[in-house]
Amino acid sequence: MLTKKYINQLVHSALLEDIGRDGDITSKVLIPKSTLSKATIVVKEKAVICGTEFAKQTFKKLDRSVKIRALKKDGELADKGDKIITILGKTQNILTAERTALNFLGLMSGVASKAKEFSDIADPYGSKIYSTRKTIPGIRKLEKYALTIGGAYINRETLDDFFFIKDNHLRTNSDIKECIRKLRLMSRNKKITVEVDNLNQLKEIINEKVDVVLLDNMTPVQVKTCLKIVNGRFECEASGKINLKNLLSYAKTKVNRISIGQLTHSINNIDFGLDI
Repeated sequence: MLTKKYINQLVHSALLEDIGRDGDITSKVLIPKSTLSKATIVVKEKAVICGTEFAKQTFKKLDRSVKIRALKKDGELADKGDKIITILGKTQNILTAERTALNFLGLMSGVASKAKEFSDIADPYGSKIYSTRKTIPGIRKLEKYALTIGGAYINRETLDDFFFIKDNHLRTNSDIKECIRKLRLMSRNKKITVEVDNLNQLKEIINEKVDVVLLDNMTPVQVKTCLKIVNGRFECEASGKINLKNLLSYAKTKVNRISIGQLTHSINNIDFGLDI
């Protein structure tokens, strides 16, 4: 999903952001340029590991001769205190790259770990956890990759992935059936998702050729009612105000999909440390 070019570009940008004009001036003064060190990255809490390639490329960007070994792969579970990566190289470069590498690991492992937490609750009931487009600008691909590592699924990555009729579209095109037909005429191959807020809207499109109906801000009881009405005609997706406290009640409805914005917009980074 992530190309080497994408990883290198993001790593390059992140290092420029952190290094500044003159680099790590403290390490340059205190540590001789020729000094070599062995360093170990350790995770400080239980987590799904993600971002190892970003971390490795961060160190390599500053020192092509550095020797790096990943002890955990993306997707592996790690316990507090587990060693994740070992590095052998010039001390100055290791310390310069340290924070950027740990930031990649912290964010990506945070996304992956949250995705797994949600997926583990929904999976037994056949409901799949999906992402939204509520991502940090500029690093959407990174976040989408991380959540798949945690067991969640990608909804739309870009606006042209599929048609998605939302309530704001209907403010100027109030005939929802006509909207669906216009999209079908435009492209027979693109999938169509339609957002509905109530049972009347759902009943209005029940015989239309759509692929997914998003049940927006509905309670689990309402979702269950909608599923009976749909009766397998198309997939249903529950969305809006769903969190760890109420996820189980939605999963128990056996709705096909549950989309959750906080998988990417409200992440607690996993804590990593680097010791020389």
